[in-house]
Amino acid sequence: MEAQVVGLNEAYLSALQRFSCLDSLLDTYLQCYAWQDQQAMKNICYLLVNQDHHIIGFFTLGTSTIEGTHLPFQVQALTKSRYGHHPILMIKRFAVGAEFQGKGFGRHLLIAALKQAAISSHLIGASALFINQIDGTTAAFFQKLGFIPLPNQQKLCIAIKHLHKMFLPFH
Repeated sequence: MEAQVVGLNEAYLSALQRFSCLDSLLDTYLQCYAWQDQQAMKNICYLLVNQDHHIIGFFTLGTSTIEGTHLPFQVQALTKSRYGHHPILMIKRFAVGAEFQGKGFGRHLLIAALKQAAISSHLIGASALFINQIDGTTAAFFQKLGFIPLPNQQKLCIAIKHLHKMFLPFH
């Protein structure tokens, strides 16, 4: 099945109601709040869609800051600073529809999220990309791609410089 990542726009608003990942919080967010948040510039929602305009999955990308001393040592070493507030990017929400789970779409969607984070950070500046940890299986999936768990938090992060090496090798 062919799929592509697109930014949430008016053409997909009717398709939002058909999405279900079997997590009521994520389903409700996409169906009721994603468009509003995007219009309010709180974050940007990206959809993985097939040729029939069915939503396979989605992620939201936004910004925040973190005190440098809260960055893992590996990220501090890459940013060359552990002091002050660092701008960061966050994958705030990430979900694959129930009927598409276990078919490789999560990996496709994550690679798109990482690539978009690399491009966005190149334009606005950011030290790291964070994602909220969902469960142990999901954490292992992200750690295989280089994410580092934060002690005493339900978050994982990766240094933006790693993403630049992966996706922007000629910059």
